[in-house]
Amino acid sequence: MVCFPGHLSLEENHTDALERNKLSGDNRQPYALQAAGTSFYVISHPKHIAELSRNTQNFSFVEFSVDIVKATGMSPEGIAKTYNLDPDALDAKVDHFKHPMKDKHFEHLNRQLHTTQLSPSSQNNNLPSLDQTILSWLQNHLTIPNLQEYSLVQNDLEVNFYEFVNTVFIRAGENAFFGPALARNHPDVAHDFRIYDELHWRDLYLFPPFLAPELTAIKEKLTAQFKKYLALPKQERDKQNPSWFTPNFELALDKLEVGEQDKAVFFLMLYLATNTNTPKLLFWCLAHLLSSPVTYLDKIRAEISPAFTGDELTDPSYLLTPGNCPTFEFFYLEVLRFRSHSVSARVVTADTVLPAPGSFLLRKGAKVLIPYRVFHFDETIFGKDAKLFKPERWESLPASARGVVRAFGGGKSICPGRYLAEREVKKAVALMMRRFDFEVLAEGGPGKWMPKGDDSRPGVGMMGIEKGGDFKVRVRKREVV
Repeated sequence: MVCFPGHLSLEENHTDALERNKLSGDNRQPYALQAAGTSFYVISHPKHIAELSRNTQNFSFVEFSVDIVKATGMSPEGIAKTYNLDPDALDAKVDHFKHPMKDKHFEHLNRQLHTTQLSPSSQNNNLPSLDQTILSWLQNHLTIPNLQEYSLVQNDLEVNFYEFVNTVFIRAGENAFFGPALARNHPDVAHDFRIYDELHWRDLYLFPPFLAPELTAIKEKLTAQFKKYLALPKQERDKQNPSWFTPNFELALDKLEVGEQDKAVFFLMLYLATNTNTPKLLFWCLAHLLSSPVTYLDKIRAEISPAFTGDELTDPSYLLTPGNCPTFEFFYLEVLRFRSHSVSARVVTADTVLPAPGSFLLRKGAKVLIPYRVFHFDETIFGKDAKLFKPERWESLPASARGVVRAFGGGKSICPGRYLAEREVKKAVALMMRRFDFEVLAEGGPGKWMPKGDDSRPGVGMMGIEKGGDFKVRVRKREVV
């Protein structure tokens, strides 16, 4: 009954393994992956994924979350106070949210807090308020004088583009969820986070510290910075903090009597959730615009123009209204399809046989990965040219094709920040295309300088670039007619 046709070590490119195991059409068989002594099963057949989504008792996302918080540095005491509570104790300690929680896991409360902050369907003003704060930050900071600090030269604005876009928009996310106090007291957090973000995949594979010394060192540094941040007077931290989530998240941790060191670990994970994907998504939108025929950029600039007064984005809702900016929308969807690398994970809590096709036994305690990227290149949906970047394909695709693109995961573990990410990326792209002209400072055409995406390891969302793939760009003020 147990039959896994493939095997993958961490020395092999994960995308190459998908190709080697012919995970397309009906040929999507499970295969095994070994990482630092831990076994994973990789699942990609739709029927198998449906079983994982349906059978939440045998396939637990919460158990995988516990593994990750342990890997990030959470103490056994911290896990006991957050994930091992009985329902009555949890309800008694967090009933101030007025959302009764008959569940023993902090993961569910955490998700509820995220949904209250980030869902457009919530009966509150939390998402619009945060949205407006981020837009105001972008309007104020996206000017040539304010961006000069990132320049590689004194008399012009020349930047390493990937580093530049990521750092600027990590700071935007930091300000949105932590207010100005974090940057004021710990200005290196955004820089240090970029190092951590490049290494974090090792925690997803549960690497022990001795096999990931660089990751361990940067985690310890960031955790220490957040511990110092949490030691600041609460009034100072909450002042000018636009986020509803962050103070309520801390309040929940305090009610559960979580220690300061473990609170700092939770805040590091919050920073990761806030900033690991949106800056990369923005980078790929901009990079593909710079590498595509200029007709795309001309059309998008024309489509977004009614949302602006001069170079100020005065009607941001125009950008998000269906039908107003079709070229922009198709371009965004194609970037999601082409550059997302999200993986969902579960822990098997009981021996389980997957349904046909095949007859595969998943053993209790094993980890299961679902690499959604494989669906993004399904030729039966996206055509024979699925491996090409082609935004116009979306003009003729059925609406159901959008559901195939799982840039933000899927099922109960789908990212609650997907609405905010779309809003902020579209506004940021619009502002930058409206306000600036870009000149790529590299020899040859896009085939020479366009960086390769790092698809060698599955991640939690958008892929980064391969090491050494950054390129220089000159940014100049664009005269708006």
